[in-house]
Amino acid sequence: MRNDDTTENHPRTLSVPEVGRKYFGIGRGASYAAAARGDIPTIRLGRLLRAPVVAVERMLAEAGQAALTRHESASDAKPPPRSGTGV
Repeated sequence: MRNDDTTENHPRTLSVPEVGRKYFGIGRGASYAAAARGDIPTIRLGRLLRAPVVAVERMLAEAGQAALTRHESASDAKPPPRSGTGV
């Protein structure tokens, strides 16, 4: 067996409930519902449904980058003009 990052401590896949709990703080049912919607990336091996760790972490990194970009764009926008009601 190769000695690389695929060890007992760093598996390449996790069960859907493990991903839900570890990355999103959600329970078993919500995890499977998210996987069914495509919110959690999965691969199927026969009847076994697993989530590739690298795909989950990439998805979260991309979502974080998109959120950061949206936040930066919003902070660059000018505030709306005041109505002048004097209130």
